[in-house]
Amino acid sequence: MKNEIKRSIVRTRVARLMALVTVAIAAVSATMLTASAQAEKPAGNKLIAMNDLMWSTDLYTSLAKAKKKYVLADIYTDWCGWCKRLDRDTFSNPQMMSYLNSKYLCVKVNAENANGKPVAAKYKVGGFPCALVFDPSGKFIGKLSGYYKPGEYQQALEDLIKNPPSDPMAE
Repeated sequence: MKNEIKRSIVRTRVARLMALVTVAIAAVSATMLTASAQAEKPAGNKLIAMNDLMWSTDLYTSLAKAKKKYVLADIYTDWCGWCKRLDRDTFSNPQMMSYLNSKYLCVKVNAENANGKPVAAKYKVGGFPCALVFDPSGKFIGKLSGYYKPGEYQQALEDLIKNPPSDPMAE
């Protein structure tokens, strides 16, 4: 009788262990399939919500969509402390968000990824953060380099629109 009880306990433990192994294998398989599917997705135009601002990730798609609005491309890197501060202080400011939403299509461009490197090179971005500004027809009118507080950033954008440089690439 004791042997039968011991065998029954062992069988129960083995069955539980097998169930745990099966669940673990299923979880790992599901994780791998999800990662594989995400890796195969094309990089396309993504929208990133930051507070009340919607940021596109594709400059050229945004330029094509700009009918009555300017396009503001925020060129950044992941390691740039001033870029993070601009996001936190300036782009998160309610008045700035309202201003940008009313006049601009906003684009985030990472200068170190495959889509961003050519943009940074084409527009001669030499430091970060850097904002590229395009008029509603898609013409590049100038750039703002460095960190600005919200009111200063808005004023700098308005000044750039009112008085664009004769050669925006020279800056």
